[in-house]
Amino acid sequence: MARSCATTERGCVANDCPLCAGAREKKELAPWRTWRWWDCAECGIAFCTPFKNPGAGFYQDYADLYPVEATGAPDAMSFEYRECLRSFSGSVDGKKLLDVGCGSGGFLNWARKRGFTVTGLDFDAARLDLVKSKLRIFDVHQGSLLDFLASHVGQNYDVVTMFQVLEHLDQPGAWLESAKILLGPGGRLFLGTPNRDRTFDPFVDGMAQVDNPPNHLTRWRESSLKAFLEKCGFKIVEIRSLPVPLPLYALMLRNKLRFGLAAQTLSAAQASSEAPKTPSGKTGAVRTLVKIKEFLINALAWISYPLFRAAFKILGWEGVVLYCVAEAK
Repeated sequence: MARSCATTERGCVANDCPLCAGAREKKELAPWRTWRWWDCAECGIAFCTPFKNPGAGFYQDYADLYPVEATGAPDAMSFEYRECLRSFSGSVDGKKLLDVGCGSGGFLNWARKRGFTVTGLDFDAARLDLVKSKLRIFDVHQGSLLDFLASHVGQNYDVVTMFQVLEHLDQPGAWLESAKILLGPGGRLFLGTPNRDRTFDPFVDGMAQVDNPPNHLTRWRESSLKAFLEKCGFKIVEIRSLPVPLPLYALMLRNKLRFGLAAQTLSAAQASSEAPKTPSGKTGAVRTLVKIKEFLINALAWISYPLFRAAFKILGWEGVVLYCVAEAK
């Protein structure tokens, strides 16, 4: 049981790490709103206080990040989905895959087309209903992995995937232990989580909420993820950061090439006594300019992406996502 946080004069905190239970003082990192971030020198994991998952309602109401929809393909912002399926060279017919945090069903649909018998788990009941009705994937369940394990005693899977899930959890050890129990002999866990040591950070300005609480409660680096999985009874097969995919590269360029001209022009138009009351005139022109700018930046991203990928490899840059494959010891 973690002790209550007692802040010291050195900007550290004397409390047990909620992940490794280490009691040494923790260095305080940049805070976020009403939350505080701490760095545990003993396990290398950053965690926030309060350390509490907001519950299913948060993901159901957070439409900007978790829209209620069903999609036939996974999020193009990350490579871990493709990397997972590429690791299976032969037939997977008859193999069972459980996707924890299946969301809109994109990866479930890909895995089903590859030949897996798929099962999905997510907090959002509305999205699961759409996965059933739109994608015709019916073996999906609402709740936590702990709940799922309790209701599926004796069930085993060849593959358990947890992509962009670990950082949301206030009981990550318990979820990984549950995944280990659900894996059959020779089964593998595929995991993806944001890389704390990423060279380029797309989560800035309006995207900062993505990698902060209550959305993300922990931050991981390769060494800490490896150690934590081993502590939970897994053997690491592979762990590395993934290259930045093209859509994410384009997003980073948009973040870098913000001059504020459109916003200034729009504000001036709205402040003017002649400001249009409808999306016409200057307001419409500004919106057109924004679309043109996005088109040009996307074109620049497409042209320069091969050079970026080459530099990424040559210079040893760290990717945004950590990708890990593990199996039970």
